[in-house]
Amino acid sequence: MQRLRPEVALLNFAVSQLAYQHQGHGRLADDIWLDRTQGNPSPDEVARLEAAHEARRAAWAVDPAFVSAVGRLQGAGVDWAFDYESDVSGEFSLLRLRIAADDLGALEALAAEDSGYVTPEARASAAECFRIFVLRDYHPDWRRNRGLYPDVGGSPYAASASRRTETRS
Repeated sequence: MQRLRPEVALLNFAVSQLAYQHQGHGRLADDIWLDRTQGNPSPDEVARLEAAHEARRAAWAVDPAFVSAVGRLQGAGVDWAFDYESDVSGEFSLLRLRIAADDLGALEALAAEDSGYVTPEARASAAECFRIFVLRDYHPDWRRNRGLYPDVGGSPYAASASRRTETRS
């Protein structure tokens, strides 16, 4: 359920926005792979994948932690659905999260709330640190950005024990 925490979803959507800024038509996606096959699967493999997918869907539909996590994300504008994908590497079952790029602020507000940023000043400072963190660590020009922006020590929304100081050298 870690991938359904607001600060994790926010980071994944922000990175998606940088990588696909001209392709998403204002919508961002974060695909959480659940199960997969290899290569060109046999009909039996596909049937096992589909059965596992349906079993997971049924179990999570009644799991209070899952229901609560996706409910919180929905409140911030995130849509979700179980889905399938396939390509030359195999078949995948996944949980797909989507958000309108314009709704990232609501998700960031939820991440800030969870991280204990209460005042408008603290939230604005955290938002600025988050933007710098993303520019320094995830932007295509991250090397250049390391010279332009100060090290903010990681995402301000991450738990302090998991904050990174430098992710690329």
